[in-house]
Amino acid sequence: MLTLHLVHRSNSTMHMKYFGDSYDLVKQSLLRWLRPFGKWSVHPMFTESVSIHEVRAFERLLNANVISSEVLTVDSDRSAYLSHTQDRGNLFLDPNTGLSLKKSAGGNSPNYLFMGELIHSANARPSSLTLVFDQSLARGSEQEGLEKKLTYLHQKSISGFAYRSHAAFIIASPDRALVARAYDEVIKKSALPKSRFVLTV
Repeated sequence: MLTLHLVHRSNSTMHMKYFGDSYDLVKQSLLRWLRPFGKWSVHPMFTESVSIHEVRAFERLLNANVISSEVLTVDSDRSAYLSHTQDRGNLFLDPNTGLSLKKSAGGNSPNYLFMGELIHSANARPSSLTLVFDQSLARGSEQEGLEKKLTYLHQKSISGFAYRSHAAFIIASPDRALVARAYDEVIKKSALPKSRFVLTV
């Protein structure tokens, strides 16, 4: 059940004023290309309060159900916050900044999904795909950063591939064959060059 939390927080960093920007267009495209693998749910990992109208607009853009609009803060119980993801099929996790290899409890922690959280969520849904927005890559070293993260996932028995661009994304699952099919589908539907992707399956 979707629960809305409308309490304003002045230290929030996620702003709906950026809704509809080029990042959102890439999100929309990836989910459309991956639609043959079934329905998608999205956990936006909001860091500021949103209205029901904003949530519905986000759902229409992505053609996916928002499973929570709860605000993520430094004081949140992250395990409880992400517990909504464990009984879903294909899932898009949309942190403000991206996927961090290192767990942190600092003031910027709400902006990230931690690697352990991705692994836990993926293993809870072994026959489904997980898509993660990842902007936490050093400029000029995006390839190396994505390779490092995918290698870490591979060591934890999670297969994956990444789309490398100004808006980078990682697609992962414990199901190696599923990831391979998803990769082939994205290449086919997008007509993008394979050099734009990093693959470990």
